[in-house]
Amino acid sequence: SLRLLANAKVGRAVGLVHLKCMLNAYYADFASVLPALKEYAESAEQLNHIETSSVNDDRTRNGGPNEWQSLLKEVTLGVTRHITGGSVSVASDPTADEESHTLGSLSTIQTRALHKRLKTDEKILLDSMTLLCKASALRNARMAYQYLKTELRQASEVHSNATSLRSTLSIDADTAIAMKERRYDEEERQDDVHEMEIVLRILDLSSAKTEDDDSLEDDYERNEKRQNAIKIVKENPGRWNQATALAIMSAAGIDDAKVQIDETSRELRHVRKYAISLREHVSNCLEAADVLNSAYAVNSESEIQIGRSRREFWAASSAVFSGKIVSLETLTIPNTPSAKILTSVGVDIDDRGGWLGQSGSDQSDRRRCGETARQYLKKRDNQTHILTSRIVKLLEDYERRLDGIESFVYMHCVGIQLEKHCSRARTKALSAWEKRTDINTAINVATKKKIPKLINELKDKLDALPQVSHTTVIKRKEEHLQSKSLKSDLHKLANRRFGRAQEVSTERVIAIMSLLAKHEEAVAIGEVEAIGDVLREVELSVVVED
Repeated sequence: SLRLLANAKVGRAVGLVHLKCMLNAYYADFASVLPALKEYAESAEQLNHIETSSVNDDRTRNGGPNEWQSLLKEVTLGVTRHITGGSVSVASDPTADEESHTLGSLSTIQTRALHKRLKTDEKILLDSMTLLCKASALRNARMAYQYLKTELRQASEVHSNATSLRSTLSIDADTAIAMKERRYDEEERQDDVHEMEIVLRILDLSSAKTEDDDSLEDDYERNEKRQNAIKIVKENPGRWNQATALAIMSAAGIDDAKVQIDETSRELRHVRKYAISLREHVSNCLEAADVLNSAYAVNSESEIQIGRSRREFWAASSAVFSGKIVSLETLTIPNTPSAKILTSVGVDIDDRGGWLGQSGSDQSDRRRCGETARQYLKKRDNQTHILTSRIVKLLEDYERRLDGIESFVYMHCVGIQLEKHCSRARTKALSAWEKRTDINTAINVATKKKIPKLINELKDKLDALPQVSHTTVIKRKEEHLQSKSLKSDLHKLANRRFGRAQEVSTERVIAIMSLLAKHEEAVAIGEVEAIGDVLREVELSVVVED
């Protein structure tokens, strides 16, 4: 359900793709007008050259210009002036001049045929341009209707998927989290106290000296490491990392204090990979949520950037859908002869749909397309910034909860390394004590047999061995047994916190999905209603004449 909802949200761009295709076709039709007018002007110019060549003698005899030539010249200059933006000169290339001189030798019948063809082409061009302008109102309505219809379908799909997701979750996320948090907080406080007790027991395990210890650190350095470890654990209870594990093991006198993940069990390696992968995914989600949150943040002008972009898009689209000849800066109708000409032939340039608002003298038949479209924009971005802010907070809390999963790995590592260190110390002490016992027995035998040379050799070997007594062996055995108990307690604490972290993480995911589903469901139904209002206004803006 979540994947379907995400796909439906991404698919909202389909309406823009359809609108782009229709606008491209609309633009292509209007872009073809200027080349047609240029061709018409060039044809008129060529006929002007024909008339000039064919009536030179008549002008000499009659003493004045031909009437058709004057009219044709006036039409040519007028069309050319309109195309070139006011210039009265028409550039002609040598090829055109050569064709004109060639055509100048045509007969009167052929010249009249060219005149007739030019008039026919002029009528076809005029009818085509008039039809194009008259059809603009209907085409604009079709473009707006198709785009909004696609948006309506997409919004309905989002609403359907959001409702399905919410039904699948079927819990009140806020209530569930509040109840769980109270229980979890109490359990966390109890475990924090138990964790500090275990750490102190670990540090006390190797703090006492025996008369046989000759490789222990001095009291000052050992006490400094002890205080450092206690400080780190107090500052980050339940969130052990590599620095915490190294500090505890170093203060406990473990020589091989480096945490080797490969020395742990396969279960721990799997949990570690799971934690790394989960943290990466949560970081990506948090980064994306931050980007969305920044897009809906209020800028220095007290505006939301994405909302401003939507309004600018709709302002430009409304200018097209209105059919008005407007200025892009002021969205007002310039008082030009073109507007009067278009109105005289029945082209609607009065924004019958009301895309640009209700301004104007005649508002009796004007619809409210622009106003309803702006209401739709407000519905679409309704409280989205609040949603993104809450999702960011939930993801940040989720990311902190991941420390509990990583802590599970490092707690196990400390327990394993501690038990292994004590086991090695016990084995080493027992081996040294057994060797010293064997050598002492041999010395006693050699003494009885009075072999001084052997006695001296055995004493040298005895001096080379560590000074280990039976008391030391017993001490190392007790430390080993205590380390096993600490390892068991530490692993139980880690497992308990790991299970709680899993439950809380699951609840955070459910809370995020529930929050998203509720928001999208509420916004989508508002969009459906708002788009329906706009579609009705667009339908009513089209009349039979269109």
